[in-house]
Amino acid sequence: MIDAAAEPRLLGVLLAGGLSSRMGTPKGLLPHPNGDTYLAHSLQRLHSVCGEQIAVSIAADETDAASALPSDILPAEITRLRDARPNLGPAMGVHVSLQHAASNGYLGCLFTPVDLPDLLADDLASLIQTWREQPTKILLARQSDPERLQPLVGIYPVSDLDRIQSVVESTHRSLYRFLQSTDHRTFDLPASRLRNVNTPADRDPSFDRNQPSE
Repeated sequence: MIDAAAEPRLLGVLLAGGLSSRMGTPKGLLPHPNGDTYLAHSLQRLHSVCGEQIAVSIAADETDAASALPSDILPAEITRLRDARPNLGPAMGVHVSLQHAASNGYLGCLFTPVDLPDLLADDLASLIQTWREQPTKILLARQSDPERLQPLVGIYPVSDLDRIQSVVESTHRSLYRFLQSTDHRTFDLPASRLRNVNTPADRDPSFDRNQPSE
């Protein structure tokens, strides 16, 4: 049993800084099957495991593309973490979030993207419980069958801030490549719960890619 009073502080971060270019509209505003938007559903999922200690990572400049999530759609009480520079990928969102966490007394950040409609709060609760066993190591979800690492579903300690900055400043800016040579732990989840929605066809398998959009 872990002493709740001794639990390290963890900031829940929703990654919503992508430009959704393949979807053509902000993915956070898509209707979720439960009646909410993807954004509202994702925030509620984080809230259930992190309480009020949550933030949203958004694009550097939402006017750059119509498909960027507008910051004014977020509840007023939610902390907005804007990318320091545009178009540097999710590594920038992770870096800015870890900077904020380190400056506010958190030991790490729990990251989830806005475009995983089937991920459960129970999955995140189990992920957190596992991370607390070794809170100085990166812990990432790994989908099973087929096996694949999910760099944007997991917990990064603030002690990795400098290494994530090096990723942002690299030519590839790939978290996945960084993790191939970095000691980390994994937490297995069914592939169905890590289903990623990037295009209209991902939302609806019957979508006709050749049909003009309205």
